[in-house]
Amino acid sequence: MSSRDPGPGHGLTRENLLAALPMALRGDLSIAALADAAARELASRPEEIDRLRIYPDICRLDEELLDILAYDFKVDWWGADYSLEEKRRTLADSWRVHKMLGTRRAVETAIRAIYPKTEVKEWFEYEGGKPYHFKLYIDLTGEKWSEERPRRVLERVEFYKSLRSHLEEFQFTARPKEPAVLRMGGTLSAVTSIPIPEKRDVFDFQNTVRMGGRTELCATLPLPEGRDSFDFHSRLRVGGGAGLHTSLPVPQERDELRFTGTLRTGGQPAVRTVLPIPEA
Repeated sequence: MSSRDPGPGHGLTRENLLAALPMALRGDLSIAALADAAARELASRPEEIDRLRIYPDICRLDEELLDILAYDFKVDWWGADYSLEEKRRTLADSWRVHKMLGTRRAVETAIRAIYPKTEVKEWFEYEGGKPYHFKLYIDLTGEKWSEERPRRVLERVEFYKSLRSHLEEFQFTARPKEPAVLRMGGTLSAVTSIPIPEKRDVFDFQNTVRMGGRTELCATLPLPEGRDSFDFHSRLRVGGGAGLHTSLPVPQERDELRFTGTLRTGGQPAVRTVLPIPEA
């Protein structure tokens, strides 16, 4: 037997309807004939009669009928833009909300019809709370929402909260289903200084500097005197809008100067290179 089937003794049949006729009226032939005609007509239209089962079957009502019932039952916090399931939950809970108006439970019940993960904390449940204030926490994870909808939901709080209570703060949270990647960029200013000790016959530089974003870079390579050989193997790469200044002072009295360098710039750079060469 299905949940809607009341059983053979309680079904919508001609026999069951006539069984409800009072005994005092059954002896009146005209009343009995009228009752029999009405019973036959009602028993032949079970589908139409079944549509009158509003309260136990809200979960099957169409959207147009839900809008009409919300107006008739004064569901003032109703939203025309709610989804079909949200409207069904809102209407189903509306009687409890009306019964509990002005309480914490009314606020939670009304909002949970739209956002099931809603919690209300009263002033004595959090630090620094003021009497007759409360906070509202709504978890939007997995919910469909727009920037406008949360604001409209909060406006409707006035319909079912206590008149003496005030909404002090509300928080919306949403957790991503998958790990999120946060990328950040900014303006970088870098200074690279490579001091060269004295008393070295060979200097071998093998450095790679990579920088991105908007950079300002200054590299200073002082070369001491008394060196027979200088060998540079370095790469400097900058990206973005860069301003770059490279200074390579070369001391006098050198037998051999050998520069093997690579300078790469990207974006819209300003490059200045100074290579002072000693006189012969």
